[in-house]
Amino acid sequence: GVGEGEGEEEEQGESGHPSISDILKQGYPAEWIVLIIACSLFTLIMMVFFVRAVLQQKIYSTKHTMQFLSTMGILLVYPLYSLMYVSGMIVPRANSKCTFIAETYESISLLFFLKLMLTYMGGKKNSIKSLEDTKVHLNAPPLCCVPLPTVKFNKCYLLMNELFVVQLIILELVMGYIDLLMNMDQSKSYPAALVEETYSHIFHGMSMGSLVLSVYGLSSIYHSAEKELHRYNIFKKFVSYKIVVTLAKVQDIVFTILSTNEVFGDLTKGAFSTHLRMHMWASTLTIIECTAIFPFALKVFPITDYPSDPQSPEKRRRDLIPSEKVHIDFQYDEEECLVKLPKEGFPAPAKSVLFLTDSLLSTFSSTKFNQGLKCTKKGLFRLVDIKKYMAEIAFTDYVIISSGINDIYKFRTSVDDLIKFSVTFYDECARSCPRTKFIFVSLLQTNFEWVNNLTDDYNTYIFELSLRFPNVLFYDNYQLVNRDILLEDGVQVNEKAVKFIAKSLVRAVTNLSMCYNDPQDPWPLRPSFTQKALAFKSTPFTE
Repeated sequence: GVGEGEGEEEEQGESGHPSISDILKQGYPAEWIVLIIACSLFTLIMMVFFVRAVLQQKIYSTKHTMQFLSTMGILLVYPLYSLMYVSGMIVPRANSKCTFIAETYESISLLFFLKLMLTYMGGKKNSIKSLEDTKVHLNAPPLCCVPLPTVKFNKCYLLMNELFVVQLIILELVMGYIDLLMNMDQSKSYPAALVEETYSHIFHGMSMGSLVLSVYGLSSIYHSAEKELHRYNIFKKFVSYKIVVTLAKVQDIVFTILSTNEVFGDLTKGAFSTHLRMHMWASTLTIIECTAIFPFALKVFPITDYPSDPQSPEKRRRDLIPSEKVHIDFQYDEEECLVKLPKEGFPAPAKSVLFLTDSLLSTFSSTKFNQGLKCTKKGLFRLVDIKKYMAEIAFTDYVIISSGINDIYKFRTSVDDLIKFSVTFYDECARSCPRTKFIFVSLLQTNFEWVNNLTDDYNTYIFELSLRFPNVLFYDNYQLVNRDILLEDGVQVNEKAVKFIAKSLVRAVTNLSMCYNDPQDPWPLRPSFTQKALAFKSTPFTE
């Protein structure tokens, strides 16, 4: 009997938690299965949204690897915490290991947060250089009520705060590992209850003090560079992910107290003790909180945090666009309608126009062109899909392209990738169909500043591209830089603006087809672009 009892104790394992064999024999309690399915679904949803965030932000992080890794490292706290807690629910005996992984990673995420703040200021060296000798108060939160002196920001000050953050990681790893070993080797007589309880109090006390010191290190750096970091919503970022961890720890303590004092009575059923069932409810609550807060966290870590212009615009354009006019091997009269135009118009044979547009000009009627131009309108939701019309483009005189905003706004395509695609596409077309002229309609302003920054970059790229490709023309809607024309979504324009664009576009293309230069109706181009065009001496219809 004694041998069997000792065997049962040994079989019961870590903290009396059931093993997989116990669960297969007895099964889960009814409510346990429901909660496991629900929590697994919540965790899967968070993992899907996390992967989506990785793919979106990866586009803008080609030159900001550390910022990308730090951001993703912080956002990973939510799905990882949920995954570890749901794993502990499925395999109760693995609960302590899963908790160890979750809490250790949470301490590492504070280091990610430190790295993120430094990348916002241009890196560690730039941070020291820009803040050097700045006077900072040592009584930063959470030690704001403690009377501390004022010091100068320097390399040693930054290193001290970095060590405050790193010490939490070391403590969590060492103390958590010892606690994990004690749980793994647990039996009826070892470790003694007094020893285990004493160690638990010491561990939680040191962990709390270490966490306060770590948060103080982050807070000190933030308050030293508050002006530089203000626009990045550092406080919202920190609270959004730290609140989950704090709630998880508080809930774990509360439910442990409830189970120890049997506030709800003895809930033991088979191998599932009251303590274990209480832990299951605490885990469920934490996963629900992670799922609820994760969308807010994704919102406070937007893609607009990435610098839109890591290099000067001029250097980026030099890297992407050919430095000289493209030479075409096929027969092509570069003087035709490009530099010197006759004052009087003359009849031209019927020419074909392919109008490729997204939803912006979807209501435009192809019958607006006169008899000398035969227009066919087709949809082009994304600019990168234009190659599917190559068969039509090869036999078309004029291709009007009004697309690109969806690539930037909805699909988060980077401007660099979009301009590389455009350079390759126009280069191929210049050689395969040199008689075809491409008219790119400039992208309009929106209600979103980050979109406007990218569209301005792309418009400038395409304009400079048109100076070097003789069969590419840039049609500028600069007259419509007015947000009153925008609809509620902040991107689409109203019908009045569509009619204005259509009317002026038809007129400009008609003049182009007739090689007619009307001084009273010049090719639309903003003044700054006109000056560049005249300097380059290769633009149509400019005075």
